[in-house]
Amino acid sequence: MKKNIISLLFSIVALSLNAQLITVDALSKIIKDPNVVVIDARPSGDYLKTHIDGAINIDVVSLCNNTPVEGTLKNSTELASILGKQGVSRNNKIVVYCKTGVSAGRMYWILKYLGCADVSMLDGQMDAWFGGRKPITKNAKTAKAVTFSPAVNQAIFVDKAYVKSKLSAANTVIVDSRKKADYDAGHIGNAINIPSESMLVGSKLKAVAALGNLFTNAGKDKEIILYCKTSTTASLTYFVLKSLLNYPNVKVYDGAYLDWTHK
Repeated sequence: MKKNIISLLFSIVALSLNAQLITVDALSKIIKDPNVVVIDARPSGDYLKTHIDGAINIDVVSLCNNTPVEGTLKNSTELASILGKQGVSRNNKIVVYCKTGVSAGRMYWILKYLGCADVSMLDGQMDAWFGGRKPITKNAKTAKAVTFSPAVNQAIFVDKAYVKSKLSAANTVIVDSRKKADYDAGHIGNAINIPSESMLVGSKLKAVAALGNLFTNAGKDKEIILYCKTSTTASLTYFVLKSLLNYPNVKVYDGAYLDWTHK
């Protein structure tokens, strides 16, 4: 009896940890629900070659600025306009995907920043959908425009001034998610390096236990600030820490290393 209870508790914990990582089979069962919106975060050229049947296309780059610092988010009014025109509201159950998980991670973080409560990422991305032999198409989906009313979650967004104020803070760990070579060429303060590719096997995230082992130097009792070059891989790391590993205090430095070195 005791063993059964323990097994049940482990199952509940596992489900809660993975609630925002949705499988191909699970998505295929709900994709026709009118409240479900599937967002393909890849460039339009990739989307038009082939995509999940029923998915809309919002290239995550279209949500970001080119200047003065490449990759920084547009303001919430602009973001709300883009999403609303594509038929996305904060009340939808939203599933995001791309090719490798990086763009989907960025889209996930942006949606959470704007206050979307129910956002999931497709486990294994487009490759997994292909592998599962699920419906694909080349035909673009158009959705009826709606009103997207942002409820900005400022707690997960930090700027350069905030990062500077935390450089010597004992309760803060700064994580650089770029490749080791980029980190070695220059990084912020005492940031530790956990490259985003170390979390992946192909386009699929590693098991939760393996992911947890990568972040042993970034304790759950700390404030975690993530950055990369343009906040793309940092956003995927945010998904892992917040949604799969249940870290309570995780933020993304949206300006990223380009902003840090920008004069």
